[in-house]
Amino acid sequence: MSPLWSLGFRPFFLIAAAFGVISIAIWVAFLYLVLPVSVFLNPITWHSHEMIYGLVTAIIAGFILTAIQNWTGKRGVFGFKLKIIVALWLLARVLILSGPAQKEIAAFLDLSFFPLLAVYLFPYLKDSDMKIERVFFLYFLLFFTGNILVHFDSLKILEGYSRKGILLGLNTSLIVLVFMGGRVIPFFTESSVAKVQPKIWPAIELLSHISVWLFLVTQFFSEYSVLSAVVAFFGAAVHGVRLYGWYAPRIHRVAIIWILHVGYLWIVLGFLLSGFSALGLVAQSIAIHAFTVGALGAIMYGMITRLTLGHTGRLLKPSSFTIAGYGLLTLAAIVRVFLPLLLPAFYKAAILASAALWVASFL
Repeated sequence: MSPLWSLGFRPFFLIAAAFGVISIAIWVAFLYLVLPVSVFLNPITWHSHEMIYGLVTAIIAGFILTAIQNWTGKRGVFGFKLKIIVALWLLARVLILSGPAQKEIAAFLDLSFFPLLAVYLFPYLKDSDMKIERVFFLYFLLFFTGNILVHFDSLKILEGYSRKGILLGLNTSLIVLVFMGGRVIPFFTESSVAKVQPKIWPAIELLSHISVWLFLVTQFFSEYSVLSAVVAFFGAAVHGVRLYGWYAPRIHRVAIIWILHVGYLWIVLGFLLSGFSALGLVAQSIAIHAFTVGALGAIMYGMITRLTLGHTGRLLKPSSFTIAGYGLLTLAAIVRVFLPLLLPAFYKAAILASAALWVASFL
């Protein structure tokens, strides 16, 4: 059997990185009318949907299919089963892009991804000592629900719900980051930086989870309101304190660690900007891209590179190309968020520059 199909991170991280390049290149081509618009989702919805339900879900699948082997001591999903779920993900991406003629088939295949992933994981997570990890079934249900809203809108079954579906997927992604970040970032920091003991406060840990769940609910039901602003500012404060506890002055010497801290800092900034957005002071797209390009991009990139090195028996020292990727991705987030905020006249230039930096980082 080819090593590619020996463990979930290999195919999923590879196709996710490739998709990170291809999808953004296509988005820019759509935006500047170089390519004809033929997808059955409108271009903005397609871009948002494919970043969350395409790129992010591939990373989550690669992570969880790899992590269960460590959690349970059983061999992870491999071989034919792995090929099936990867093929399902790929075919859905192609059909969604191909145009309206196959929209029902595309929707069916895309919506089948998380149920199949749950079926694959059930034999591992059914054990009594996997109670905490079973929360992933809840995450999968939220992703599945959000994806239904997007596809049912496109199929004219539930019109006007695609935006809620995108927000539900994005905020579920944030919940996953907060959950997994709390597990791995302080642990990786302690194990990679000598004489560092990250501070973990139980009350802050509890509030960090409460805040992101409250954010999901208020964003879904009351996106622009004082309540949403209060929840967002509360989230910024809590996660700022959480990150402060994990911080150590020497992390800047260890690239594979600082990229995770930078990614989590973007969560704090995303909450802060979302609070201003809820009050009508900042465009919501700026807050969203703090979460997507900044938080999701940096943490996904950091986890891809660390898990790949660790699970292939290599030293946890990223190459100069990888470190350059960290820098390019961080710069892509800064340009996408702060250039339109400070110089609105350069909005389109900011998108193009950020997209180029993103593509270069994943290449």
